[in-house]
Amino acid sequence: MEFHTNIWYLVKTKPLMEEVAEINLSNQGIEYCLPRFNGGKREGKVIFPGYIFVKPKTGNTFQSIRSTRGLSDFIRFGMAFAIASNETIDELKEAVDIMTDKMDQTNLYQNGEQILIKSGPFKDFNAIFRNYDADQSAIVLINFLRNKLQVRVKLDAIS
Repeated sequence: MEFHTNIWYLVKTKPLMEEVAEINLSNQGIEYCLPRFNGGKREGKVIFPGYIFVKPKTGNTFQSIRSTRGLSDFIRFGMAFAIASNETIDELKEAVDIMTDKMDQTNLYQNGEQILIKSGPFKDFNAIFRNYDADQSAIVLINFLRNKLQVRVKLDAIS
């Protein structure tokens, strides 16, 4: 079978061989998408272990892709291949970027860590980080008139 389309296919990799598949697909000039975490504690880790999206070039054969070192087989549902459009892959890449940004923000501070409020009504106050809150905010404790107050501040207002 020869590919004549501009479609992404989901392919199963051999166990722990995503990087090997990535190198070999690249060497063959075949476009692929292997979503990875771009930051934080999981920097570089594959998001969907065991799977890679492949976009064969016109003229590539099913067998040439399938026999690429590191790959196992195309994912199918019965006789139908698991496919994705360019838009779906673009949305996936965008979702990975958003997820990475959120992970970076939620891994910045630990409970009990000393922080500085750099903007807002409590600017230049030292505080103690308690936990993350919804809507890009954090709960912090500040000393105000000899009392500890629990205050909600935006994440971009602390350092």
